[in-house]
Amino acid sequence: MKKYILGLALFAGMMLTACDTDNVGTTYTTSAQNISFENAEPNTVVTKASSVSVPVAITRSNTASEYTVHYTFSTEDGTVLTDKNGGTATFAAGEWSTTISIDAAGMEPGTTYTCKLTLSDEDVATADTIVGGSINATTIVTVMCDYDWEDLGTGVYTSELFEDSWEQPVLRAKGTNVYKLPDCLYKGYDIQFELSDDGNSLVAFEPQKMGYKHSTYGMVYFYSEEMARVGNVLNFSMYGLVVYNGQLATLWSGFTESIQLP
Repeated sequence: MKKYILGLALFAGMMLTACDTDNVGTTYTTSAQNISFENAEPNTVVTKASSVSVPVAITRSNTASEYTVHYTFSTEDGTVLTDKNGGTATFAAGEWSTTISIDAAGMEPGTTYTCKLTLSDEDVATADTIVGGSINATTIVTVMCDYDWEDLGTGVYTSELFEDSWEQPVLRAKGTNVYKLPDCLYKGYDIQFELSDDGNSLVAFEPQKMGYKHSTYGMVYFYSEEMARVGNVLNFSMYGLVVYNGQLATLWSGFTESIQLP
């Protein structure tokens, strides 16, 4: 009943506002383009193919006429990622969104590639924050050439951090000692690491999103430098990292995460 009365009160307030024609202010309009990349950091594109084309959307607010956007392309991954658009994208009259493509070719399995696109100063200057709000002047494109995974079966994951354990599927990249624990702590977030040829020491456990978002610092990353193997159990000395002042910093340490292999 309380919700019903409140709904009526809100509706009545809306009616009164709609009927108040004596205090209608001047409508704010703008000719600003408000050029923006649709996403500042889209999800990583994962593919088993060595080549792929990644679409990148650019948007604007003013669709009255044709407009050409200029941007720069930068990467530290050599010639694997390329921009064949020449650093430009054109909106047709009436078009609020246009798409460019970043091409990836010759990718190696298990390798991640990134590039950064940055709008020109002239295009950034078209922003009208009153109407358009904040814009994304840059976007990061990330592409990963995935391994060919084989299913090893189901193991048991034990988390000291969360004080819990559960059955956990375990995958291994064919021809390697790279392991993956799909949807390990949170759905959509895998844990991946590499062991030595004999499987007794840790080669790599790169910082990776584990799925938990801290109320203050946002996404938490798991990172490990040491692993102790006891039989089929791998015990990782773990760090919980967060982005602080633009770089990864330690939020938690001194806890162990374990996986019992199948």
